[in-house]
Amino acid sequence: MKQLIHNGTIVFPDHVKANCDMKIVDGVIDALGSNLTADNNLKSCDFSGDIIIPGLIDTHVHGAGGCDIMDGTAESLVTLRQALLQEGTTAFLGTTLSSPVDQLLTVLDTIDAGRKDKIHFGQAELLGVHLEGPFLTAEYKGAHVGKYIPPSLPGGDIAILTRLVKSFPNLIKILTFAIDRLDAADLAAFCQSHGIIPSAGHTAADYMAMSRAAEAGIQRITHAFNTMPGIHHRKPGPMTEGLLNNDIELELIADGIHIHPAILEMAFRLKPQDKVTLVSDGTRSVGMPEGEYELGGLMTTVKNGIALLADGTIAGSAFPLLQGIRTMVQVLNRPLHEAVRFASLNPARSLGISHRMGSLEPGKEATFVRLSSELMVKQVWVKGELVVDRIG
Repeated sequence: MKQLIHNGTIVFPDHVKANCDMKIVDGVIDALGSNLTADNNLKSCDFSGDIIIPGLIDTHVHGAGGCDIMDGTAESLVTLRQALLQEGTTAFLGTTLSSPVDQLLTVLDTIDAGRKDKIHFGQAELLGVHLEGPFLTAEYKGAHVGKYIPPSLPGGDIAILTRLVKSFPNLIKILTFAIDRLDAADLAAFCQSHGIIPSAGHTAADYMAMSRAAEAGIQRITHAFNTMPGIHHRKPGPMTEGLLNNDIELELIADGIHIHPAILEMAFRLKPQDKVTLVSDGTRSVGMPEGEYELGGLMTTVKNGIALLADGTIAGSAFPLLQGIRTMVQVLNRPLHEAVRFASLNPARSLGISHRMGSLEPGKEATFVRLSSELMVKQVWVKGELVVDRIG
C-alpha cells in the first residue's frame, strides 16, 4: 500500500520543517520532502499544516484507561494498550510495582504473551518490561507497598532477579533498584550481562554512593529528583552526580507536577541532549475522569490532574507522555524538536530500536502522531495505517 501525506509540519530530531510531504510504502517511510509527486497508485491526504511527530515511546508507564500492568490479565492489557495509543504513545515498556514474586511471574507471563501477539491493531506496541522494584528502600518507597519490599540480605535480590529473568529471557529491559541495597553491585553487573539497563531509584543513597554506583555500571536514574534525597549545599545527594555525570541518563516526569519547571530547566541545560528521556509514570487514571483509582494495592485520589495517596504522597501521574512535551514547549519555551526527541528518539536509542522507530526518516516505520497547533492529538498512524482519528 502506498500513501502520500501532503503539507505537514514535520518534526525531525534537530529541526522542524513546514510544508513537508511524506511518502509511505508498505508501512515504511519511503521519502520526505517538499512537493513530492503523487502517482495513480498513491492515496493522498492533506494535513493542512498540522504537526507530525514520531510515535511516542514511554519507558515508564504503569497503566491507562482504567487498567494497570499489575492487573495481570490479557483483557486489561489490551485496554491499557488501546488507551495509550489514543494519547499518542505508540510503544511502551509495561512498568511493574513491588509485589510478591509469584504475582510478578504472573504479570510477566501476561506481558510476554501480549508482546508476542502479532494481532494488535489499534494498540500501542509492547516492547517489554520496566521492572520497578521490589528491590527498593522503604524510606523512599513512594507509592510502593512496604510489605512487598524484601529485606536487603546478601544474595537475596540477585536470587529473585535471576528467577524472573530465567523464566522470561529478554523481556525485562530496565531494572529500577535502590543502590544502597546490599546486592546493588551484583544487580548492576547482572543487568549488564543480560542486556538490561540498570537504573537507580527509590533510594536513600548519598552523592558518594551514587558516584560509586555510576562506576559500577548504573546508567540511568528513574524519575529523577523523585523518591530520593534532594540536593543540599552540604549534602549534594544522588542527583548531583546524576546532573554532572554525562554518562548517566535522566528519566524525567515533565507533567508539571512531579518536578518544578525551574528544576526541569536546570536539568535540560546541564545534561547532554542524548541523556534525557521523558516518561509519564502514568497510572490507570490516564485518560480517565477524576476519582479514586487503585495503584499497587493502595488507593489514590485524582483531582486537578494530581494523583495522591491518603497521606499526600504523589502516586504516579494522571497524564500521558505527551503532557511532558506540552510542558517543555508551552511552559519552558523549549524547542519542539528537542521535546519530541526526548520522548521518541532518545528512548528508542536506549532500547536499541532506533533503526526502526523513534524518528521520521526514510526506511523507518511510518508510525506518527498528527497534532494540532496546541499539541493535542488529532490522529495516530501506525505503520502507515490510520488507527486513531479525532477529526471526524
